[in-house]
Amino acid sequence: MAPSTPSLLAVLGVCSQAFAAAATVSVAATTVSSSNSVANASYFVSETQQLTESVLRTLGSYKSLFKFGEAHLSLPAEGICKVYPGDAAWPSASKWSVLDQALGGALIKTVPLAATCYPAWSAYYNQTACEEISDDWTVSYLHAADPASIMWPLFEGRSCLPTDIATASNCTIGGYSSYAVNVSTVAQIQLAVNFARNHRLRLTVKNTGHDFNGKSTGAGSLGIWTHNLKDIAVYDEYHLGNYSGPAVKLGAGVQAIEVYEKAHELGYTVVGGEGKTVGVAGGYVLGGGHSPMSSVYGLAADQVLALEVVLANGRFVTVTEQSNPDLFWALRGGGGGTYGVVTSIITRLHPKIPVTVSTFSFMTSANVTADTFWAGVDAYMKRFPTNADAGTYAYFWIIKLGEESFEFLMNPYFAVNHTVAEFNTLMAPWFADLDRLGITYTPNTTYYDNFYDAWEAGFPLETVGSVTMMTGSRLIPRENFVNATLFNQTTAAFRSTVSAGYSLLAFNLKAELPAGYPESAANPAFRTTLMHAITSTSWNSNATNAEILETMNTLTYDVLGKWRRICPDSGAYMSEADIQEPDFQQAFYGDLYARLYALKQRWDPAGLFYAPTAVGSEDWEVMSMDGLPSQNGRLCRV
Repeated sequence: MAPSTPSLLAVLGVCSQAFAAAATVSVAATTVSSSNSVANASYFVSETQQLTESVLRTLGSYKSLFKFGEAHLSLPAEGICKVYPGDAAWPSASKWSVLDQALGGALIKTVPLAATCYPAWSAYYNQTACEEISDDWTVSYLHAADPASIMWPLFEGRSCLPTDIATASNCTIGGYSSYAVNVSTVAQIQLAVNFARNHRLRLTVKNTGHDFNGKSTGAGSLGIWTHNLKDIAVYDEYHLGNYSGPAVKLGAGVQAIEVYEKAHELGYTVVGGEGKTVGVAGGYVLGGGHSPMSSVYGLAADQVLALEVVLANGRFVTVTEQSNPDLFWALRGGGGGTYGVVTSIITRLHPKIPVTVSTFSFMTSANVTADTFWAGVDAYMKRFPTNADAGTYAYFWIIKLGEESFEFLMNPYFAVNHTVAEFNTLMAPWFADLDRLGITYTPNTTYYDNFYDAWEAGFPLETVGSVTMMTGSRLIPRENFVNATLFNQTTAAFRSTVSAGYSLLAFNLKAELPAGYPESAANPAFRTTLMHAITSTSWNSNATNAEILETMNTLTYDVLGKWRRICPDSGAYMSEADIQEPDFQQAFYGDLYARLYALKQRWDPAGLFYAPTAVGSEDWEVMSMDGLPSQNGRLCRV
């Protein structure tokens, strides 16, 4: 459990005079009509609570803290940093109090989850609570339910860890946001956006904290925590533009398991992530979002019909293909934390669909040499085009067990719209090759008449929280599996990777844009890929920062360098990639980057929104305090 949070005013120790001033500020919001003709769907109740010019006028002398952005804003001069705790320009305690009052008490001063393990945090120190946090540290639900914590703490600077894995004896805020707004209304997001922009603060946006590179954290920032925007509304008949059919409106905090349950209850299928706790309408869909349904329906970003968004100027807008085609294009795949804060999306629903799920494995043995093992793997990879074109999705591992000893784990094969018999027919050529090679395997195959039950049975809960590893990935295009020369180079690269001790976790899928769907800003490399390949590296828990960086560089430039050379014109999935990816603009955005950057300058000219490897991030640098690519330091204009 996360430690309880005392009132902000008590934590701040605000003097009575400042408290009296803050207490004169009312909750800064007004209720507007729920009707929204632009999206052809009602606002959620949370979206009817908005900040307007008339509300600002009621704030008197505090209006300047929350005024909307002006059109003439531009990037600051080189060398200018976001205001940081301890700076003379850092907001006073009374200003934070005013913000909290305007928010209706939704401002939370960050207390790291593991503060319960450290006596110096006397208000929170509790050995029983510490043990609970330590036991649950790798469980994604724990970090998703905290306003500041992220699932890959390496990238916030490992500032406060459970004592059983910590290398330092102290606990600091580190790279976590200084404060976070527990959002329940649009007005609260508008207030936070305007307060951060008007005070030149770093602003971060967190839904669940799943992103592999810690994009939702940042030292000295004001965080916007959208996790509790949980509304779901289903429309059996939804009409917008050229689309007519079922759709679902999701609050930004709705997680995969929540929308899957609702869709299943009503007899539908929705395109969402493989992971149970991923926030569907957050960075997942904004970054493109591959799915167990992608080989059939494309990316999650392709499904989006409308978005409700708070822009960098603080204004709340509805974005559709008809109302704002450029922003509609950019938000769907151009990356989270870049153009605005999404409060909800409307996305397509699809009919109930059956799935056959199968798990199996094989390995080297006295009768199966390493060469034979890899021949079995090659036989599988040759089937990638056929399998993906059949609408299936596979999630598999290849790991090194010892010298010239390997194991292949299919966990699971997700055969969408296939009966067991159809699955067996699809697998027959590969299984025949395995039989010919003398490789033993025993499939455990089950048919489900719906997506939800198959997904629930097939995919495990994510393991997170590691501070001794980092990952990197590559999207491998179809050409690498149909061109004989490229195929041999590709399989040789993977064998070399695994033989060197780096496990291969991969997905066989395709993610082509379905006919009739509008173009999106999703990485063009997705449109030709047949494999999303991931590997990782690790280090000892007592490794120095210099040793960690050396290990990270080896993964980035040596291990992943081999993968880049076999498909130099492809790229990687930004949400599950190497934070040090060379030329991230090409790798994550391809030839769309110039257009995306131009739109960044239009919609966020002052660079309010920043996230590592996001569009426009090259204009800024984090002055990391640990020498690693973490968010633990000032954010400065370069």
